[in-house]
Amino acid sequence: MKKILFGAGLYGRMALREYGKENVAFFADNNEALWGRKIEDVEVIAPKDILEYADNCEIIVTTKYKNKIIDQLNDMGISRYTIYTATDYRYYPTNELIVNPYENGSFLDDSEQAIEQKIKEIELEVEQLYGKNELFNHVEIETVNRCNGSCSFCPVSKGNDSREYHVMPQELFESIIDQLAEIDYAGKLALFSNNEPFLDETIIAKHKYARKKLPHARMHLFTNGTLLTVEKFTEIIKYLDELVIDNYQQELKLIKPCREIVEYCKDHPELKEKTTIVLRKSNEILSSRGGDAPNRNDKVSYPKAKCALPYKQLIIRPDGKVSLCCNDPLGKNTLADLTKESIMEAWNNDRLKNVREHIYRGRGDWEHCKYCDAFTIG
Repeated sequence: MKKILFGAGLYGRMALREYGKENVAFFADNNEALWGRKIEDVEVIAPKDILEYADNCEIIVTTKYKNKIIDQLNDMGISRYTIYTATDYRYYPTNELIVNPYENGSFLDDSEQAIEQKIKEIELEVEQLYGKNELFNHVEIETVNRCNGSCSFCPVSKGNDSREYHVMPQELFESIIDQLAEIDYAGKLALFSNNEPFLDETIIAKHKYARKKLPHARMHLFTNGTLLTVEKFTEIIKYLDELVIDNYQQELKLIKPCREIVEYCKDHPELKEKTTIVLRKSNEILSSRGGDAPNRNDKVSYPKAKCALPYKQLIIRPDGKVSLCCNDPLGKNTLADLTKESIMEAWNNDRLKNVREHIYRGRGDWEHCKYCDAFTIG
């Protein structure tokens, strides 16, 4: 029996490779822009068209925003479906070295349907987390608060950054890693936040230290690649579970360091399993970043929408201050200070508890979140 994959994004394409395109009849997706198009030679149909094939096809939900899809299928009278369980937890679960996220039209999907789907999924996640005092599962440590990029959408790009310059002292960095080691931290760990990590000349040594102390953590790194060399690439990849190189070039052409890495990976294909070069445009309009995006004139509010990030993320600035979340790029919210309190004290302090109470009532209840349209489970 052939399959219909409901969800044509990264999880859908990942499932397609796993099942084999010869075993997949169609993709289905709520994004109207995709209907009638083909993704990897498989046609995308509208959800209503599933009914025509439901008796003869296995329907598989292939998106992390699955609850909305499940409700949709139930409303259509379809009760026979399977939930695809991704075993690959990378940001880009693909074996392709170069990814063009604009190809299938889903990268900037800000349609009302897509937003409603995400809001509902996030609300379910928050309900599961609220009042349970669970530990963070995502830690970002920004070791230097600068970027050499000039992306028009970024509040901390070169020319937009208003932050006071800081570099994290090595003693503070090691203290943070050592505290995480004491609790055998096994969640996501990133030695960057709103910055270009390779502006820190000791970033590779820091990854080596963190990997030794935290063997079970899932370490990932995002970089714009401009400061990468093949030598740096081969050295840092030893310590990472995933390296994402955002290749910012308006015509989507590879920059020189990325071209060199592509050539190197031809002779070392095993590195493709942990490396993704993502073709990105430097001049585009993305989320409002809590109202801080410099090229967003329109501010749309979702006052009742909840957010899961304060329940899951620990975002640490170079001076040891803890920010609201990854969408607080300028550090307007300081919720803890790791030079004065331990990580566990910070995570359970009154300021963070207060944020979680407010955000449980909705984004409109916290000043910095009023105009945030970033919807992610974290």
